Amino acid sequence: MVGRRGDAGDRLCVAVDLEGYGRRSDAGQERAQEALAGVLDRAWRAARTDALRQANGDGEVALLGPAAEPTAVVAMLVALRAGLEALNRSSPRDRLRLRAAAHRGPGRPARNGFAGSGVVRTCRFLGSRALRADLARRPGADLAVALSDPLFAELRGVLRVRDFRRVLVLEPAKVFSGHAWLHTGGPLPALPGAAGSADAPADLAADEPGPDTPGMRIEIADGGQAGTVVQARELHGGLTIGPPDRRGGV
Repeated sequence: MVGRRGDAGDRLCVAVDLEGYGRRSDAGQERAQEALAGVLDRAWRAARTDALRQANGDGEVALLGPAAEPTAVVAMLVALRAGLEALNRSSPRDRLRLRAAAHRGPGRPARNGFAGSGVVRTCRFLGSRALRADLARRPGADLAVALSDPLFAELRGVLRVRDFRRVLVLEPAKVFSGHAWLHTGGPLPALPGAAGSADAPADLAADEPGPDTPGMRIEIADGGQAGTVVQARELHGGLTIGPPDRRGGV
């Protein structure tokens, strides 16, 4: 059982949104909703876990049961990606491209949907410019994924660090900041992951910048806004951070 109104405690939360929904015709939106509902239904069945799902037309938010393992999220995402690829091969003119985010935190059913800071945090990652930019950078990808820092830590031994990049998501208008791990493409892992195998991830610290990281050069683009995402010397959204300019610049 996922939970009842008023239940307290942490839950795994998964949120999904369809890219470019508003650019579709009215009939196209109906077709997209039908296709999206089908692919999500199949993905959750493949994950074999209880989930309370709140549909919202071009996406959904789902809360898993309190006993759900974090690998259920990976299983759902693996099935979702496979379903999207199959769907888009069969209907290339109505291609679906999705963003998905997942986190573990406080969440519960409420009168008009879900409540809890964990649900809010998941939705902030889902709607962030960082994740939108990640999907835009990879036009051949059907799915962009963001996992919160604590959830990614739970999945050590299942996910490989080299398949993700850690970013700092900053959304000043929402008064939100937090680290997330964005999947960089390629196949998501088959389950179960084997800790200690050649594919098991190295320690998280191995991917962090070392103390000998060189100084930074900062450029502010005209009209840019400071603060969307910092990732390995690059900050999107108006600022660019890179190695020092050896030509005499800052």
